[in-house]
This record gives sequence, C-alpha cells and structure tokens, in this order.
Amino acid sequence: MHPDSGKLRVIRHDPKRDQLIRIFLLVFIALLGGFAYWYGGNHAGQNLDQVQQQNISLESRARVLQEENSELRQRLGILESASKMDREAVNNVRLLVKKLEEEKEQLHKELTFFKSILAPEDMSTGVRVAGFSLLEGNASGQYRLRLVISQVARSNPFLKGTLSVSLIGEKDGKAQIIPLQELIESDQVITRLGFRYFQALPSDREYLDFNIPEGFQPAEVKVMVQITSGIRQSFEQIYQWDKELVADVRQEQNSG
Repeated sequence: MHPDSGKLRVIRHDPKRDQLIRIFLLVFIALLGGFAYWYGGNHAGQNLDQVQQQNISLESRARVLQEENSELRQRLGILESASKMDREAVNNVRLLVKKLEEEKEQLHKELTFFKSILAPEDMSTGVRVAGFSLLEGNASGQYRLRLVISQVARSNPFLKGTLSVSLIGEKDGKAQIIPLQELIESDQVITRLGFRYFQALPSDREYLDFNIPEGFQPAEVKVMVQITSGIRQSFEQIYQWDKELVADVRQEQNSG
C-alpha cells in the first residue's frame, strides 16, 4: 500500500474568493463581448462605406459608358445614313449618265438616218426602203421589226400608197406566206402609206412587236410598196430572216 494512501487531503473553501472570481469572469466576458460588438460594427461600417463608394463609382462609370454608347450609336446612324445617301447619289448619277448615253446614241442614230435621207449615197430618185431592222423579242417566238420608207426627189411631193410585209417560210414541210398585219400584237394598221420625206413603221423610235405561229419556220421577209398618189411607183424587196437577225444583233451589241 502506498504510504500516502491513508492520508486525507484538506482543501480550504473560501466562498468570497469564488464569488469574486465569478464576478471577474462575468465582467471580462461582458467587456470582451462589448469590444467584439464595437469592433465588428465599426469594421462592418467601414466595409459598408467602401462598398457604397464602389457602387457609386460603378454607377457613375456605367452612366458614362451608356452616354458614350448612345453617342457612338448616333454617330453610326449618321454615318450609315450618309453612306446610304452617297450610294444613292452615285447610283443616281450612274443612271443619269447611262440615260444620257442612250439618248446620245439614239440621237446619233436619228442624225445618221436623216442624213441618209437628205443626202443618200445612192442619188437615184424615187421611193426606197431606207431602214430595215429585225430583232428577237423577250419571249420565245416573239420578234421586233422596224421599217422606214423614204423618198429621194427634188420636189418631194406628198406620196400616198400601200405597204405589204409578209413572212415567207414553211410549216410542217409546206411553204407558207403570212401577212405581218395578222401577227402584230396591237391594232395598228401598217398597210397605208402617206409621207413627203419618209415614214417609219411603227414610228421613228419604236419597234413593231409580233409573234410567229408555233411550228412556223420563217426564211424571208418580203416588203412590197405601191405608190399611187404623188408619183406612181411599185417595188418589192426580199430580206433573209437569219441574215437580218444576225446583223441587227451585232449592231445592237456594238451600240451598247
């Protein structure tokens, strides 16, 4: 057995001392809690102020960026509008130049035509075909024709007469002659002549549109003129269909 196992240990109990210790601990805990509350509140307040300042700064920056964005959008709209106007102006000028060139070309053709009437290379007097043009139309089987009859004479009396234009070809292996008057799309009559210097059919600037029947293969165009008043003269002239088409297509391409 241990020598001290039989001895009792006496501990002195002091109620006042224990009470002071408890009071001291309570006061310390209260002071520590107050300090923690004060420090936390103060630090949180500082953080809140910083966040608010950052928020104000970000809002101000956002307003500036929004204003800059709005200004840039306005500038972009102005530039796009100006660019569109510039493109429209350029296109308008191009269209105007093209129109003037076409009018110039048309005037040149008319001037050449009038010169051929007033001072023809062939000085033989009488009535003749001064112009014959044959072109393909926009649709299949559609064609365009322009014909000018003129007079070369010293006195140039007013002439009257008749005109006959016919298509000569074949259909289903059989020869066929079709008067042009039956094929034209309008009600315009092209069989009567009345002129002093020249007469263009249908006019000096337009073409006569007509459609050939399905299955018909044209080979020639026959023009017959008969003058019955002013002078008396009759003649006919034959034009090869394919040859005239090729010649007039080349002429249109060169003029374009």
